[in-house]
Amino acid sequence: MRSIVVALLLLPVTIQAQEGLPPFPGVDEGAFSVYDQTSFLTMMGVAALSYGVSEFMFDEDNLNFYQAGTTYYLGQDNTSIFMESFSIEKRLSSWYAITLELMAQQWMGNGYSGAGVGFIPRYRWYLLGKKKWSPFLATGAGVFQGFKKFPEEGSNFTFHLTTHLGLEYTLNNTNRLRLSYGHLHQSNNGLFPSNPGMVGNGLNVTYAWYWKTTRW
Repeated sequence: MRSIVVALLLLPVTIQAQEGLPPFPGVDEGAFSVYDQTSFLTMMGVAALSYGVSEFMFDEDNLNFYQAGTTYYLGQDNTSIFMESFSIEKRLSSWYAITLELMAQQWMGNGYSGAGVGFIPRYRWYLLGKKKWSPFLATGAGVFQGFKKFPEEGSNFTFHLTTHLGLEYTLNNTNRLRLSYGHLHQSNNGLFPSNPGMVGNGLNVTYAWYWKTTRW
């Protein structure tokens, strides 16, 4: 376990020297990713439908979690993007969960660096939700306010869109460990004259602490 943790900590140093990180098919602004207004509205529709099906068609208790995570993205022009997050999650059914996340983000590259904060609702669909190991698809769409413009030619305010494929492991105490890899798209959606945006791919590690069980 110690060697795995060390490898994850050294991962940003290892991949910074690369020209880019390979995307998963369909996730790099493809069929399953959220990266513009149309895909955002599609995601919200699927998320709302999943909520209704989970709450009214599946008689399952809701599991509630606190969770903390860290993410590293390698963006265009070799910009390194680091994120730290704290969130609360409601597992509405064995196959669907909703997370409300507060995040801090820092970036550096090409002589330009900065930081900011954001709020991101996330939605997660599980393939084998009742198993100890379960693959999942996670999407998120939120808002971000930088203390400086991000990217450098962009704006302080941006929308923060992510899509990840991952694997979750359920520990014996019901806590969860997740590892995922996916795509970031960050831009102001044309709200300001300059909208270069930032795209990248990267790795997320999240640990979730079981909180309580509810019926709602």
